[in-house]
Amino acid sequence: MSGHNTGERTFVRLTKSERIQHVILFVSTTLLIVTGFMLMGEDWAIKLFGTTGKHLFFWRGIVHRIAAVAVTAVCFYHLYYVLFKADGKSWIRAMLPRLKDGMDAWQNVMYMLGNLEERPKLDRFTYLEKLEYFSVYFGMFIVITTGIMMWTQSYWPKFYLDVADTLHLGEATLAALAIIVGHIFAVHYNPHVYPMNKTFIDGNISETMMKEEHALWYERIIAEDDAPSANPASGGHGNA
Repeated sequence: MSGHNTGERTFVRLTKSERIQHVILFVSTTLLIVTGFMLMGEDWAIKLFGTTGKHLFFWRGIVHRIAAVAVTAVCFYHLYYVLFKADGKSWIRAMLPRLKDGMDAWQNVMYMLGNLEERPKLDRFTYLEKLEYFSVYFGMFIVITTGIMMWTQSYWPKFYLDVADTLHLGEATLAALAIIVGHIFAVHYNPHVYPMNKTFIDGNISETMMKEEHALWYERIIAEDDAPSANPASGGHGNA
């Protein structure tokens, strides 16, 4: 089943601003992972390529710092977005953990074990999406803080820099694994949305996928659209 069936009604899942933030975060994080892990092979590369290797790792450092500034900027902008923009406030309200998330997790496990006949009805953001979202901010706090410390290393004692380096590498490794093994597969290459979930490109989610993955959110939107007081011009939930 494709995430975007031809001719099927779609709903807005990500706004233009959210998609731009996602692209900047994805590109900058990818560059940080690649240029960061390159350091582990620096001595080997310089011995093998000599002057060329030195030039390569000089530019590696420049790219790493540019990507670090970009990811820091988008994180702070997102914080501003969820605090002061209408769409952002709606996002963070839906993203906040609730007791229902724990029940959803338990019921989903029971469903997969065959102890329940139906999956729980999930809302706009599932318990796994909420876990991933707040894990990103926790991880970003660590890598940004430790990265700034290493960027300004002349101001810090060696012990603090050693701790910062360990935390920076550890969190970067964890983030890389979470992105590759968790996010990319679960969101973009999961068999039920093969060949790719295109929501991050066009911002839309199909009605079929809404019913399967976010049934509670879907039912609420339909109820709002069907209400006598609903204003079709104000919501923009779906497209024909």
